[in-house]
Amino acid sequence: MRRPAVLLIKSRSVASKVSGSTPPLGLLYIAACLRKSLGAEVRIIDAALETDPLRAVRDAVRTCKPDVAGISALTAEAFPAHALAAAVKAEGPAVPVVMGGPYPSADPELALKDPNVDAAVIGEGEETFTELTRLLTEEGRAGLGPEALRAVKGVAFRGGNGVELSAPREPIRDLDALPFPAWDLIDYRKFWTRPSMASLGIRPYLTMFTSRGCPYRCVFCHQLFGKVFRARSPESVADEAAEIKKLGAGHIEVLDDIANFDPDRFDRMLGLLLERDLRPVLSFPNAVRADLLRESSVDLLKRVGAGEVSVAVETASERLQKLLNKNLSPEKAGRAIDLLVSKRIFTRGFFMLGLPTETEAEMRSTIRFAHASRLHLALFFTPNPFRNTGLYGMFAGAGKLPAEARTVDFEYYGAPFNGSEVPDRRYRMLYRWAYYGFYFDPRRIWRIARDRPFLSDIPARAYKLLRNVVSFRRLKEPGAGA
Repeated sequence: MRRPAVLLIKSRSVASKVSGSTPPLGLLYIAACLRKSLGAEVRIIDAALETDPLRAVRDAVRTCKPDVAGISALTAEAFPAHALAAAVKAEGPAVPVVMGGPYPSADPELALKDPNVDAAVIGEGEETFTELTRLLTEEGRAGLGPEALRAVKGVAFRGGNGVELSAPREPIRDLDALPFPAWDLIDYRKFWTRPSMASLGIRPYLTMFTSRGCPYRCVFCHQLFGKVFRARSPESVADEAAEIKKLGAGHIEVLDDIANFDPDRFDRMLGLLLERDLRPVLSFPNAVRADLLRESSVDLLKRVGAGEVSVAVETASERLQKLLNKNLSPEKAGRAIDLLVSKRIFTRGFFMLGLPTETEAEMRSTIRFAHASRLHLALFFTPNPFRNTGLYGMFAGAGKLPAEARTVDFEYYGAPFNGSEVPDRRYRMLYRWAYYGFYFDPRRIWRIARDRPFLSDIPARAYKLLRNVVSFRRLKEPGAGA
C-alpha cells in the first residue's frame, strides 16, 4: 500500500461559553497511530489556532491532496464542523470526510444528514480511523460503499435504509501499546497563551490520558471511552511525563474520566513520578472519584505538585443521586473536599441544577452544600440531554426537551435545558444565587487568592462568567472559527 496522506481537523467555536480550550489530544493520538501503522503523512489543523480556519482547510486540501480528511467535534462544535466539511469538499469533492468525537458518537444520524460527511467514527478513534484510512487509501471512493464499511467495526454510514452502524469496536485493551501523541504536528505553545480546561491560569502545560473508560453508569455520560476502566502502567505514564518535560511543559492536565478508580495504581503512578524526580504540576480538570480518594493519594498529590483537583458532586439529594446512578453521598464528597483543601490543593466542585423531577427544595440543598463547602471554585452546570444517554430519555419522559434546541445550545453553562419542577424564571434566579452566593464570600475569595498559583486572568474569567453563564445568554450559530 502506498503511503497515505491524511488531513485531521479540530472544530472549535470561540463563541463558546466555555472559557478554556486544550490541545486536540484525540487527534494527536490518531496521528501518531497513523504514522506508526501506515507510515502516513499527517497534517493537523486546529481551528483554535487559525485566523481563518475555512481558508486554512481549503489550502491544505489543495496542497496536501489528502486521501482522507477527519474532523473531530463536540456537540456544541457541530455547526463549525459541518462548515469545515463543506470547505474540504469545496476544494476536493472526491476527498472522503470522516467525522469523529463526542458529537457524531452521540448523534450519528444528525452528523450524517450532511452530504459532505461520508462516514463517522463512533467512540474511540485510533484503531477505527486507522482501518478506515487503510481502506480508503487502497479502495478510494469505493471504500465508502455500505458493504465495505460494514466490515469496519465502529463506524456509522449511509446505507440503503438510512444511517447504519457497523458492529461496535472493542475498546483498546493495551493502552501502553499506543504511541505517544504527535505533539510535533501542532504549535502547542500557542495554548500556553490562553486559558485551559483547568482553572489555574495561563501557563506552560500539555495534556495526557493515564486511563480510559469508567465502569459507573451515570445517566448523563456520553460513554465515549466505554464502561470498562483501562489503565496505562505507571511506567508508561512516567515515560510520557518525561517526554512532556522535554517539550518545555512543567504542568500536565490529566484528562481521564476517573483517574483514581484503582487507588493502588493511582498511588503507584504518583510515587513513580516522585521516584524519577519528574514532579510535574498535575491538574485533574475532569473529576476524580470522591469516595475513592485516599489520604495517601492526597499526600502524594501534594508532594508531586498538585495544581488542581476536581470533584463531581452533581447533587446533594440522595434521591437524585440514585436517579443519576451516581450514588455519591454528600458526606463522602465533603470528606474528599476537606482532604484536598486541608493540603491547600486547589479544589473545584461540579454541580448540576435543573435535573428532571428536581424540586426547589432539592435544588436549594445542592446550592447550600456548595456554599458551605471549602471548595475554591464551584461550577454549576445546566444538564445537557445528549442523545443516546439516559438523561435524554429522562428529559423526554418528563416532557422537558426544548422544541428548538440546537447543537450550539449544548454548552454546560446557562444552557436552555431546565428539566426540573421549578419554573424557568425561578430556576434562573436560583442558578444565579448559586454563583453569587458562592463567590461573594470573603473567606472563599481569600482562599482562592492564597492557593491559586496564577491570579492574572481572574478578571477576564469573572467577566466571562457573568456575561455568558449567569446571564443565560443564548449563543448564535458560530462559523468554523467564530
